[in-house]
Amino acid sequence: MSERLSPEEAIKQAEKAPEGLIILSDTGDSVYGGAPGDSTCLLKEMLRQGIKSMALVPMVDPEAVEEARKAGVGSEITLKVGGKWDNVFNELVEVTGQVAAVSEGLAVKLEGRGYCDLGRTVLLEIGSIKLVLADSRLQAINCPILHTHLGLNVADAKMVVVKTASNFQYFAPWRKGLIRVDAPGMTQSDLTAFEWVRAPRPIYPLDALKEWQAKA
Repeated sequence: MSERLSPEEAIKQAEKAPEGLIILSDTGDSVYGGAPGDSTCLLKEMLRQGIKSMALVPMVDPEAVEEARKAGVGSEITLKVGGKWDNVFNELVEVTGQVAAVSEGLAVKLEGRGYCDLGRTVLLEIGSIKLVLADSRLQAINCPILHTHLGLNVADAKMVVVKTASNFQYFAPWRKGLIRVDAPGMTQSDLTAFEWVRAPRPIYPLDALKEWQAKA
């Protein structure tokens, strides 16, 4: 039985939690597992529910980064973010927010992962949602530095989205809870959601077989 929660239930529980930080593991968009990092699933659900608590949300979207940078810090802009690489399980989401910070050229040393160039990043504030847009699938996407180098304080947040199904240790000092989200995406656990064009059928576990044994 899976311990993962639906996106709707995950956001509800994180919002109602007595205290944060609640880690929301976006298992369908695990960048360390090869996913593009542009899933809009949890962002869309946060917007739908109109959350009031502060949420830290990372997303890879170089086009949105460029638009926000051109607008400049302090500008209010409307962007269509995410869903550009993974347009099978996710879709573009239109957001309106204020460009709160812009960064470029910062390189940091990550514990256990070596040096990382954070590239070009932008903080877009959409009410209580702090959307950090990055121009590449960087190693630091699941690390506090992605948020703190743009002026955010992790201790102020109720929830944070991490684009990984593991590697939660970086937020350990603030962690009050962990929710694994059954989110759609390139690294989701539901293998039947993918279109298999080269797999011989029937095959376990894609098909319901009374018995199955690997050939010698």
